[in-house]
Amino acid sequence: MEIFASILVIVLLLVAAATIAALLGDGRGHTPPVASHQDWSALDLPSTSYTLRIF
Repeated sequence: MEIFASILVIVLLLVAAATIAALLGDGRGHTPPVASHQDWSALDLPSTSYTLRIF
């Protein structure tokens, strides 16, 4: 029974180590720059806020 428990603990430690390694290694590359080729526009939205247009 002790052998089973020690094997289980070792497996859990390996899984935890692999999870931590995957989390630390993920996203450590380059992030592509945001390329915007068109100017931002609000299309047909009004330039004043809605609350000011009520009154």
